Amino acid sequence: MNIVFDIMHPAHINFFKNSMYSLKNAGHNVFVTVLKRGKLPKIVESELDGFNIKIIGQHKGTKSSIIFDANLFRFLKMFSYLRKIKPDVGVSVGSFILGANLKILNKPNYQFDDDPERSVNVFLEKLTSTKLFFPNIYFSNSSKVELVNTLKEWAYLSPKYFRPNKSILYKYKLKPFEYIFVREISTGSLNYSTQQSNIIASFSDQFPKGTNVLFSLENKENSSLYPNDWILLKEPVSDIHSLIFFSKLLISSGDSMAREGALLGVPSIYCGNRTMRANKLLEEKKVLFHQQIGIPNKIKEICDSDVLIDNRNNFRNVLYDEWIDINEFIVELVKKSEY
Repeated sequence: MNIVFDIMHPAHINFFKNSMYSLKNAGHNVFVTVLKRGKLPKIVESELDGFNIKIIGQHKGTKSSIIFDANLFRFLKMFSYLRKIKPDVGVSVGSFILGANLKILNKPNYQFDDDPERSVNVFLEKLTSTKLFFPNIYFSNSSKVELVNTLKEWAYLSPKYFRPNKSILYKYKLKPFEYIFVREISTGSLNYSTQQSNIIASFSDQFPKGTNVLFSLENKENSSLYPNDWILLKEPVSDIHSLIFFSKLLISSGDSMAREGALLGVPSIYCGNRTMRANKLLEEKKVLFHQQIGIPNKIKEICDSDVLIDNRNNFRNVLYDEWIDINEFIVELVKKSEY
């Protein structure tokens, strides 16, 4: 079977990685199309060994590039490539570009999404997908939509697939639970085009004195806006999720890493401007906090508490019992397309 996965964001690699390897090891031909976006191609090459990888289209961070390079021109290049490799099925996180092409070629494609707030994207996904899967945070009367009991980050953070490794801390001279993990995203994408840039920089001088800060910055050109003593990570980062797991807390201006921290049982503050139903699942469990004002006070509150430090694995084990294994779900879904 020829199976194509479309990767447009680093989070998509993590989501599909385990199912990709399962399908590859079962003898299927797995093709990976990748959007040229920042360091994404380099990350794909470092994470996915032995796959057929093709860079198609690019995203330069501007609105015009999103419209033309990442969508219109990518659609045409994708069609040419798919005719060449003759896929039997496609899988993506909301790639209506891949979906539309496979629909033209009369091949099934399965799309996943956890962001029902993007109504235009959801409309295009429903239009182009064979089946569209959402976490059970979404209601739709469309026969194409199916709900699954999990979040997409659980595909790689479930205890079945991820075990934190304390040894990674030695590289940064850090001690468990004695540092803060910070993630500042770029606002160059459509999702964050209305968000203030460098949000965390605006209150970085109010972080607890004497506490180490491990810093993931998407746009390195803005590094001078942040304290000099913050430890700046250089991508691709080895075992970033262990670095998150052993942090005292996580603060992120992007929603994906905020959910990752929360799913690891780390108290996580999301300071971006998007209100998302996917986040609500974790906000209700009191491990994710969507906060845009009074953030320094919330940081102090968490730092002064030992909340969840001793219970992180217990928290994850409870989720393990409650949620499905999305990797097994994807593998079975693809295999059914063979018949």
